[in-house]
Amino acid sequence: MQDALAKNYYLMRDLKDNVVHVYTRKERAEKTATQLQEQNPGMLIMITEDIPKEALARALKKKVARALKKKADEKTSENNESNSKSG
Repeated sequence: MQDALAKNYYLMRDLKDNVVHVYTRKERAEKTATQLQEQNPGMLIMITEDIPKEALARALKKKVARALKKKADEKTSENNESNSKSG
């Protein structure tokens, strides 16, 4: 985890759960920020590299959990498709 925390990350806070979204590529963070700014011209949307370690750890934990859920959902979907074809 320490290696992950040493990388360059860019963040955006999720207003629903206050966990930040992190990006490892500055270009992707800038592109997302630009799109959001165009959709929400009255909001101040910025990217930063100044991310507290605790916030980064929560964001990475959320990212891993989301990936695991997606993988489980895909497996469930595959099983359901397989069962419907065989039954």
